[in-house]
Amino acid sequence: MSVTTILHITAGVALFQYAAHTFLFTTAKPTHGPEEVSVVEAMKSSHFKFGIRAHSYWDMYFGYGLGQVLAGLLEVAFLWLIASQAVVGAPAIKPMISVLVGYNVLHAGLVWKYFSFPLPVIFDCLIAACLAWALFVI
Repeated sequence: MSVTTILHITAGVALFQYAAHTFLFTTAKPTHGPEEVSVVEAMKSSHFKFGIRAHSYWDMYFGYGLGQVLAGLLEVAFLWLIASQAVVGAPAIKPMISVLVGYNVLHAGLVWKYFSFPLPVIFDCLIAACLAWALFVI
């Protein structure tokens, strides 16, 4: 299988991961009882001056989650772009692929430590494995 094909498949896996993250993140509702509901309500109702205007902790939490979606879409676009570069000069993209392997492994570690949610960790590891495969094929 060509490096371009491997990277296109990897981009597809990453696109699925971030589409799922976007859907689940933007539609999630508290389901773990009254304590969770009260935490979410407190995050939404407590405002403080940060930057040039008042924000809530919910603003920060939700904005960060959307930032993760944007970072994921950037990764998808970057994977697609370097896949097209593999045709011209595959050795030149090795450093970029290596950075993405490291990013996905570190992201998997952070997700596991702070969220203990296996599904995104599995996707990060799958993406890292596909990228490692691309490095091997180059």
